[in-house]
Amino acid sequence: MAIEYRGEEILFAVAIPPETTGEDTIVRPFNQTSGSTSISADAIDLDTKDKTGSDYGKVTQEISLEGVISEGDPFVDFIKSAIRGKQLVKIYEINTRTKEAEHGMYMISSFEKSFGNGDFATYSLSGSLNGDVTEETLVTIPNGAV
Repeated sequence: MAIEYRGEEILFAVAIPPETTGEDTIVRPFNQTSGSTSISADAIDLDTKDKTGSDYGKVTQEISLEGVISEGDPFVDFIKSAIRGKQLVKIYEINTRTKEAEHGMYMISSFEKSFGNGDFATYSLSGSLNGDVTEETLVTIPNGAV
């Protein structure tokens, strides 16, 4: 019998490059409320005397994250700086059961912060993969809000 995944078992994290040490610090945005990835492909239609059918065209992958803005979260300031500086961001999708992860460099197409009266302040992020995805197994899961 298969065991289903719950949404909170899949986390997203970003790699924040350090200014001096040369190593990335993987941080998990505090209070993630949702996240998703979407992979889609354009179709190339083939219609000749010998055969008809479809084949893969351009394949794209997009990511979307949402959460509650929390004091002390380095994610928000880093993403604002990256998008303003036109920098690609390394984003991880992490399976917390197995610690298996995949990451890629994403162009952040939008980052929105919302401040509704009487509600928590929230963020939402959308990005598109630039290049390939790399798979790895993490030793530890990055910490979130304490």
